[in-house]
Amino acid sequence: MKINRLGSGFARISRQELPATAAGLPRAATAVAATAVAATAGAATAVAAALAAGLALLGLTGCMMSASRADTVDAIVIAATATANEPAPALSSANVALLERMGESSAAAVAFVVHPANGQPVQLALTPRRSDGQVEYGPRRSQLLQQNVSRIESRLGHEAATGPFDLLNTILGASRVTSPPATMLLLTSGVTTSGGFDLRKVGWAEPPASAAAALKQRGLLPDLTGWTVIFSGLGETAGRQPALPLPQQTTLASYWLAICHAAGAAACRVDDSPRPVRDSSSTLPVPVVPVPAVQSITGPHGQQQSIVPADLLFAFNSATLLPGADSYLAPIAARAGDGNYSVSITGQASPDGGTAAYNLRLSVLRAQAVQRRLITLGLAPHQIVQVNGIGTAGQSCTAAGTPDETRCAKLRRVVITLSPISAAS
Repeated sequence: MKINRLGSGFARISRQELPATAAGLPRAATAVAATAVAATAGAATAVAAALAAGLALLGLTGCMMSASRADTVDAIVIAATATANEPAPALSSANVALLERMGESSAAAVAFVVHPANGQPVQLALTPRRSDGQVEYGPRRSQLLQQNVSRIESRLGHEAATGPFDLLNTILGASRVTSPPATMLLLTSGVTTSGGFDLRKVGWAEPPASAAAALKQRGLLPDLTGWTVIFSGLGETAGRQPALPLPQQTTLASYWLAICHAAGAAACRVDDSPRPVRDSSSTLPVPVVPVPAVQSITGPHGQQQSIVPADLLFAFNSATLLPGADSYLAPIAARAGDGNYSVSITGQASPDGGTAAYNLRLSVLRAQAVQRRLITLGLAPHQIVQVNGIGTAGQSCTAAGTPDETRCAKLRRVVITLSPISAAS
């Protein structure tokens, strides 16, 4: 008897190859044997057919699952406010890295660039694809990915606002472009002057959580459920808008993070990595937000210097901090505490307050008062490496022999410098 094995593991027996003993059986027995063989063959055929159908179904299911995965779109919505009081929209180094990661890791990654003038999104591919639409996995993959990111950068660089500076409305429009989960990248200074959150009215002293709660109560917050929101460029101003001192930069970031969380976003963060700085293409004037007369200077090695007018911290000829001093010192303490910084404090006085010796002592006492308050506000004492006073530093504030109060006020100040530990050592 010859047995042929099927690929499915079942045996097929040929009737013509039954042994001779079987052929010599009585006719009835032979008929029974033939019937049994036929039944066995039929069952094997049926099972084989069922298996084949099952395999085909599994293959179809696999194709459907693959198609479903391929149809899953990883989206990022990029919206820039692009007003005349901001630098032209540009991607930071961290933004570029994010786009490259999305294009590299997803078979269906896209970016929607929202036009600031009309709110209309333009869809641009991130995933590298060949001319036939198939995903490129070959040697040109990196080149095509860079070309995709460059197209996004080029489009952003030509955008210009033609309406008021209303970041809340920009966020609302961006949230309607696609369904979450998705990422929203907002290229903006955040110094908004229109809509529900006008910084000219809110000012710099409002608690961020209270400001966000008020907006939510008034129904002015978009629904950001499922969104990852990135604010890129907060506090970077241009045009008629004065630069924001460090305390106001910190307050501004706190405002928008509080608003983002109150709107229900899955994640909210601020990107402060470097970006190209170019003049804005917008010609529409927008209002200016007043800022306190605190200068912020960034040095070549990452040093951050805040020049705080003493009149914001002390009464004339006094070394006792005013009640509102914390609004200027708390953000500096927070920034220094969040990073690996050493802190130096230098007091300076104007010559109209008394003798040189008196002014020297006053400047030292003021620097020490600021030191104590920064520690009270949470700064580690060991981070403060220098506290001194320089009196008038030999400077004069007289004009034609008469003291000029405007000039004298500029000399009365406290300079707080944050230096990265690596740069300071």
